[in-house]
Amino acid sequence: MAGWQNEGLPSDRISLENAAVVTSCSRWPLMIDPQLQGVKWIKQRLGEDLTILQFTMNNWLKKVIACIQMGNQLLIEAVGQEIDAILEPVLSRAVIKRGRTAMIIKIGGEEIDYDPKFQLYMQCKLPNPHYRPE
Repeated sequence: MAGWQNEGLPSDRISLENAAVVTSCSRWPLMIDPQLQGVKWIKQRLGEDLTILQFTMNNWLKKVIACIQMGNQLLIEAVGQEIDAILEPVLSRAVIKRGRTAMIIKIGGEEIDYDPKFQLYMQCKLPNPHYRPE
């Protein structure tokens, strides 16, 4: 926990609990972060190894696919009320194993290589968003 605080995480109890969830959850974390404290911490924690994008950027899907194939860490900022349905296989970790070691995932009807080192973080600025359970 002291290491997280050295990385810029606020020292309050809720921030520490949220950091524990983000670093140990089995699903991709969605940070409800209207004050941008969590994003600041993730950026400082992962540094240059983090690819950052928003859905409003050009070619965002190509960047997501590149991160998946290269096993990079990806932060999607400013997620709105809806998460694009094309990311559903990524969010549900619908990875298909081919052979002994090859892994693929289908995105938009296209099969792409999946690197198991890939990590996804999402951030929403809305203070009280409503998402579907899936």
